[in-house]
Amino acid sequence: MEAFGSEDQRRMSTMGEHLIQLLGDDPRFCSHGRGIQIANEYSGALDDAVAMARILGITAIESIPRQEVAKTREVIESQGLKTDTIACYLGGLNCVDIARKIIATWALPEDLTVRVIDRDSPAEWLEAFAEVAMSHGVLPPIGPVMRGLSRPGFAMVAFDNSGAPVATAGSVLCHPPSSRLHRRAQWGQLSTKPERMGEGVAKVLGAKAMIHSHEKLGATGFKTGIAPGNVPSARLCEKLGLEDSGSDIVAIIDPHVYSEDRLTK
Repeated sequence: MEAFGSEDQRRMSTMGEHLIQLLGDDPRFCSHGRGIQIANEYSGALDDAVAMARILGITAIESIPRQEVAKTREVIESQGLKTDTIACYLGGLNCVDIARKIIATWALPEDLTVRVIDRDSPAEWLEAFAEVAMSHGVLPPIGPVMRGLSRPGFAMVAFDNSGAPVATAGSVLCHPPSSRLHRRAQWGQLSTKPERMGEGVAKVLGAKAMIHSHEKLGATGFKTGIAPGNVPSARLCEKLGLEDSGSDIVAIIDPHVYSEDRLTK
């Protein structure tokens, strides 16, 4: 199974991918291809999130209202676990309209070609995605998700004329069909090599990923997480129609199982 990152990250991603298959269509759980997350949609979600962190080493409970985050972290940390927060940005079909306008008025630099990863793509394309993503501290999804094998999803890589990877984007329907959130895609994975920043590559590639997610996966909404202080990412998401939801994703880390400080940037 194609997995990336440190030894802990690869172990967590692989174990999470096997476990999400065993959990089946249970709406309590979702996966972006980087472990398992807990939907804050039911009583007992926090207990399940703590239990999942003990198993995988790291998980997250989604969509905690911001006014409840401090108390939630206090409860989790009292059990010997570490926490981190990521702002949850959301958008609807308005994002697709905005993306189409961007594509109509902006173009990628002429030397770039976009490849969409699927089941038949060579392993080198996934490795190229990982090269760009991990240079920014972004953990790539596991292979079956980038290939759209285990759930509806895809990844994109922009290559230059020399065959070098320049930028990435991707999306996945991370919630199972039984969930009311099934059609809200986890979108993003936007990374661009430093020497190609400032050319609008991330904006165009992100727009292409939104359109592809809507037209090929049936997504009607979009979600992404933005780390505190990442102003450039927040501004880019806002240009694409996503807004701060007023809630946070709270990551839960068991330092005895997972040695990294966070899942991804």
